Amino acid sequence: MSQAKSSKIYQEDTIKRIAELRPWYQNISLAEGLSTKDLDGDSDIFSGEDIPGPLWRAVRPLLDDLADKTVLDIGCNAGYMSFEAKKLGASKVFGIDSNLGAGVSFLDQAEFCREILGLDVNFKEISLFEFEPEESFDVVIFCGVLYHLENFATGIEKVKSFASKGGQVILETASEPITRTTYGIGYHGDTTTFFVPSPAVLRPLVEEYGFTIESQVDLPSRTILALRA
Repeated sequence: MSQAKSSKIYQEDTIKRIAELRPWYQNISLAEGLSTKDLDGDSDIFSGEDIPGPLWRAVRPLLDDLADKTVLDIGCNAGYMSFEAKKLGASKVFGIDSNLGAGVSFLDQAEFCREILGLDVNFKEISLFEFEPEESFDVVIFCGVLYHLENFATGIEKVKSFASKGGQVILETASEPITRTTYGIGYHGDTTTFFVPSPAVLRPLVEEYGFTIESQVDLPSRTILALRA
């Protein structure tokens, strides 16, 4: 079989597997012209939205140098930020997610992408409250999770326990000018959202749990904090 024909069959198998793993939330580039999400279709979660590319581009300048660092990606979904951290030279990357009642396995998606990309990243389906790593991490990425936690205060405390002394935590969350709790109500149609803080509430909250705030980025309805444990 020619190399060109073999490559075509491999790409066809990849496209088939992408379809089998739908719906996708994250748009991950697997090869030139081939990504997980059909941005022109309506078969994925928030179809047409290039998630989380724009968020990663906002997070990337805040990150420490990841060369030879250990990284934990909480709420990794299909692994976009885990893979990007590995590309930046992290020695060890661990992604965790609990799926939060989703009808698709984010970890199946992540492991499929890992195989295609050939990146050494570990994934585990587990809640951050149940996760007990053997060692702490130099950098903890905590994006898109806080507002989904009913017990958000304990969640922040748990995240701090994952970070090494002096380690960095990138916290990103939905935010509003005035803090909202949405138990049983939902937020923009999402009934798994419980706590949407204002930046004015979020800052002293993380400081109370022992973090130092190094920088803040405000996006439309989102806030990113670069924290030091």
